[in-house]
Amino acid sequence: MLAPLRHRDFRLLLTGQTVSSFGNSISNVAVPFQVLALGGSPLQLGIAVALETAASVVFLLLGGAIADRIQRRTLILASDAVGAFVVTLLAALSASGALRIEHVYVAAVALGAAEAFLAPAYTAIIADLVPADILRAGNAARLLTRSVARIAGPTVGGLVVALVSPAAAFSIDALTFVFSFATLLLAHPDRRVPAPSGSLLADIREGFGYLLSYRWLWTTTIYFMAVNVAYAGHPGVMTPLLVRDTLGGDARMFGLLMAAYGVGTIVASVGVAQLVTRRPGRVLLAFELLGALTVVAVGVAPVLPIVVASFVLMGVALSSSTVIWQAMIQRLVPARVLGRVTSIDLLGNSVINPLAPLIGAALVTAVGPPATFLIAGIYALGLVTLTAIVSPLRDLEEPTPTAA
Repeated sequence: MLAPLRHRDFRLLLTGQTVSSFGNSISNVAVPFQVLALGGSPLQLGIAVALETAASVVFLLLGGAIADRIQRRTLILASDAVGAFVVTLLAALSASGALRIEHVYVAAVALGAAEAFLAPAYTAIIADLVPADILRAGNAARLLTRSVARIAGPTVGGLVVALVSPAAAFSIDALTFVFSFATLLLAHPDRRVPAPSGSLLADIREGFGYLLSYRWLWTTTIYFMAVNVAYAGHPGVMTPLLVRDTLGGDARMFGLLMAAYGVGTIVASVGVAQLVTRRPGRVLLAFELLGALTVVAVGVAPVLPIVVASFVLMGVALSSSTVIWQAMIQRLVPARVLGRVTSIDLLGNSVINPLAPLIGAALVTAVGPPATFLIAGIYALGLVTLTAIVSPLRDLEEPTPTAA
């Protein structure tokens, strides 16, 4: 876990993005309760979440292609600058009483687009900053610090929203974007030789060609595309409404549940960093199975102690599978196409996610929050069971690590 931290530029990147994740976690509490405070319906809440995801999906391929063309540090800096500007506007409008739901929609689109450029650059730059034999540890360190942010962020966010205002929460998030930007300015990673200049369309086509030539890559991407629908509606729609309508809580209880998920991701980061296995795909699928069962548990027994425990285990399961998958891509995909393959993978993981908040809102309206969680969990359980039977991922072996 500590080995990647010996590399200065990785430490700087990790510090800035951790603080930014803390701020994003605060905003993730503020947004749903801001929309509800404006009189928004479950559908309008679902639209706000869906728009951010949709914008990310639309720009992901472009973000991945550009991440292979220019210095990835530059792309991350630009994304942080956009995030700071947008969230500052949200804070100002909210504090002045001029904020409308339409403003939240526009901000969601802008932040989603910025994330589409940041995500492939952030994932790919880790392979530039740490040696191949400690990539899984590097991803685990990233998960650990993000997990701490996910615990502290929702807890602080819930208190700030409940005791002060959503505007104050947005202001804190804006400051964390500025901090991340300033921290990364201090990093000076080796200048990577970019991919040969051609058309962006040709670059994207090459990325798809590489991914489609490996069955373990494209089948797993399709699996995540399908199964993530079961999870994408949780934070923005299903969980806030479960808190309000079933558990009788407010933003503080919502923050508690998000923090419980963060505790699970800390457990995952420490455990995965120590993991040694030649067939990581089998471990990944086992964690995916556990994740589906935790969603079923929330639907079957929607009482606070069981829901908190389920969110902890959900964090362990889904975060562990994510770290394992990212490390497999970083180790097995050549650096020259890594940004594009990463963006295609992220696109596959999220391309139909904008439907999830809308589906979640419709199901909550029709059958209530607990039944919605139960339906989502059964759906995920069926998909992971089928994948475990037919996927080539379970037999894929990673190469033996070599010393850095």
